[in-house]
Amino acid sequence: MTKLSEFIGSERGRFANEDNNRFAMSFSQISRYSAFLDVVLRRYEDASRQLFENSKAFQNSVLPGTDPLSPDTMTLHDEGVRLTILVHLEIESFYIFAKILLDKIAHSLEFYFGQGRKTSLDSHDDLVKNFESYANAKGLTLPADFMAIAAALKKDISDYRDYEIAHEKSPRRITGTAFDEHGTMRMIGTRVFPTEKDQQVESKALHHLMKDIDTYIGQMIELIRLNPDKTNLRIE
Repeated sequence: MTKLSEFIGSERGRFANEDNNRFAMSFSQISRYSAFLDVVLRRYEDASRQLFENSKAFQNSVLPGTDPLSPDTMTLHDEGVRLTILVHLEIESFYIFAKILLDKIAHSLEFYFGQGRKTSLDSHDDLVKNFESYANAKGLTLPADFMAIAAALKKDISDYRDYEIAHEKSPRRITGTAFDEHGTMRMIGTRVFPTEKDQQVESKALHHLMKDIDTYIGQMIELIRLNPDKTNLRIE
């Protein structure tokens, strides 16, 4: 976040008149969604901690051979249901806003270097598909890992958001929760009455995804600094 803000502040001074502000406004949209992700991540951490503690307390309260469950145990169960909803909300929110952030990066790069012929950067998916051809046409020098990181984020964020959240439509869908010994929460998507084609799909650890996003933003900054004379904007 700080690195991106410093980049916007230093880079915008290269451009004349309106392009100075247009550059700042375009790239500040990336900062905006990065800030959203920071908020979501903090809320996710808090909800995850509470759910982890609730799960341990619930397990410890269930004594072998006791039936029905005690009122205290039922209270823990009900609280666990509420906390699970919160954790799932924050996980899905992270993926949704992360997908938007990736799209904003694609939009800003297309704004900075100009539109390409039959190589749209209208989304992150388009960038992964078209950017090598786009870069060749524009004569851009790419950071060594730019395309590999972009492709990994498409798989880990864009595809998960599309297929497991936004466009998942199976009536047999069940969404569960998994966590490790540290309390890192993940969503598990599975289906009742499974067929051979059905697969269990887990979300990624949000901290790892955030680290990968930060790395990709760094790659975007490096891409621009490697190609300062290829911009479509007017230089001061």
